[in-house]
Amino acid sequence: MLREAAAWVGRRSWRFTGWIFLLVLLFALTRLEFYLVNAKAFEIEDIGALVQLFYKGLRYDLVVIGLVNLPVLLLYFFPASFVLRKSYDRFVRILFVVINGLALSLNLVDVILFRYTAKRITSEVYEFFFNTNENNGRLLWQFVTDFWYQWLIFFFIIWLMNGWLKRGSFPDKKTKKPHTWSFASLQMLALLFFVALAVIAGRGGLQLKPVSMLNAAQTAASRNVPLLINSPFSMIKAFGKKPVKPYYAFEEQELNSIFDPVKLSQSINRPGIRPLARKPNFFILILESFGSDYIDFYSHKGRGITPFLDSLLSQCITFNGIANGKRSIEALPSILAGIPSLMDIDYPSSPFSTNRIEGLGTVLKRRGYTTAFFHGGNNGTMGFDAFSRVAGFDHYFGRSEYNNDKDFDGRWGIYDLPFLQYTIGQLNNFLEPFAAALFTLSSHHPYRIPEAFEHSFPQARTPLEATMAYVDYSLKQFFELAKKQDWFERTVFVITADHTPEQSQAGDNNYVLGVYSVPLAFYLPGQQMASRMDEYAQHVDILPTLAAACDTSFAVFSFGRNLLDTNDLPYAANYLNGQYKLIWRKHLLISTDEGPLEWIKLDNDPQADTSDRQTANEAWRFQQAVIQQFRNRMLTNRLHP
Repeated sequence: MLREAAAWVGRRSWRFTGWIFLLVLLFALTRLEFYLVNAKAFEIEDIGALVQLFYKGLRYDLVVIGLVNLPVLLLYFFPASFVLRKSYDRFVRILFVVINGLALSLNLVDVILFRYTAKRITSEVYEFFFNTNENNGRLLWQFVTDFWYQWLIFFFIIWLMNGWLKRGSFPDKKTKKPHTWSFASLQMLALLFFVALAVIAGRGGLQLKPVSMLNAAQTAASRNVPLLINSPFSMIKAFGKKPVKPYYAFEEQELNSIFDPVKLSQSINRPGIRPLARKPNFFILILESFGSDYIDFYSHKGRGITPFLDSLLSQCITFNGIANGKRSIEALPSILAGIPSLMDIDYPSSPFSTNRIEGLGTVLKRRGYTTAFFHGGNNGTMGFDAFSRVAGFDHYFGRSEYNNDKDFDGRWGIYDLPFLQYTIGQLNNFLEPFAAALFTLSSHHPYRIPEAFEHSFPQARTPLEATMAYVDYSLKQFFELAKKQDWFERTVFVITADHTPEQSQAGDNNYVLGVYSVPLAFYLPGQQMASRMDEYAQHVDILPTLAAACDTSFAVFSFGRNLLDTNDLPYAANYLNGQYKLIWRKHLLISTDEGPLEWIKLDNDPQADTSDRQTANEAWRFQQAVIQQFRNRMLTNRLHP
């Protein structure tokens, strides 16, 4: 009896082991596709380095396999004879396919999404696809149709798993069933054995603490961390966690001496900039997905898709712009409230979104400004309407206010050309001084432009470039009309972009610049000032700069600096894949909570010396101070002066 039971349990154990082997293979194959589609985003020296990274990634695959298959494991090895019924076995097999099919589907989704976000997905994937304010399901269908081949791969995976699991399901009917108690006892032993293995795998090994994103950051070069891990692992590790924890590196007095986000005074001392009008109008132009790499003024690549913008920037005070995030929803807190994206969740979606803040609108209203935010998208998109009001902007103009769907693009909102013209009409109704921000939308997937313009931009090589060329044309028409308005020469225009476009993970000399480089410029038509600054500037610098430009005498809050004051130290901060990035004095510092990981020279600058440990230590102290101010102020509701 015992021998028969042992044979049955042994056969079932080997069968289950075969299931796990299949999963290991499928996770590796989805990682391979992830790499092949996004290869330019990673830095792999040779095939040996790639194989080694895949081998290390096995640990993170086993974490997911161990955790998500615990229910299957418990049911499969349940110590009772009814598990030998074919109906029960079929149920367990279906459960295995469903659970693991969903896990693997996240990897397949990330093959595409990574080109937009430059990171593995977490819980925000639900909002990306299913927020009805965003696209009413149209965007999801667009992704389904545009990337149909991912569905073929998904169904192939399901077919393969189903076929594999059917192999060796049961011996023929003549095979004698084991003794109930002997079988149940050995099933219990097998259950305990496999549960122990699953727990070890789910922890990532026998170390003291379960494996985390921090371990991944310490295992591979920062650029390769998304390839090392997998998407289910990223979601599991982010689930239920607080976005930030308290951080203590310095005492309060020392902390504020290193970095203080409360700006007590705003001065203008940059050479070549003449005094501005006491209360100039402000117009912030936020271009959807316009990376510097696509703008010839910055890249010198001769793409020829933004001729008007190139000409306009040559008349501006320009900086080497750095976005503080990789998604549109992260841009507004940075631009309008001086709050960078330094945690695993965007600020508007976080538990801290009800914190008190004093955004740009709040600051400027104290100086008597009329404030408004314009975005031609569906009202509610990305929470732009809600956050702009939190940031102090009294008026919001979106698709509903435009109220003419003949200009609707069928996906996101109103095409940029008519909406930009509409914006000028609204500005003409405002009392001066006014402060307005406009967020364009046409240069966004699925990259649709009006039919009348489909053959108007022969220089565009891709649908993305065609939409950029269309937006550039729309900007030209906007400024030609704006020049005819009385308020034009009394207005300071800020020109930037929310983030870089898809597949911008690789820069020419440094991938972080490729991920984050956007235009950042100030156009002063009444002053006719133009100057190209060889400095990095970030989104969070906009608020204190505009506060200085209108002679604000009270304290303002921002994690940035006043770009009109040369005494303020240039820096830029980002956070991605569990790592902090700090651009500091021609260098890039990459670190985690545990300490620095990489110290990199930017753009092969001859003045940058990676052996300069004093500068590296200064950068680390500064980065620690920024992290401490960000986390502790976020937790204690002190995002204001």
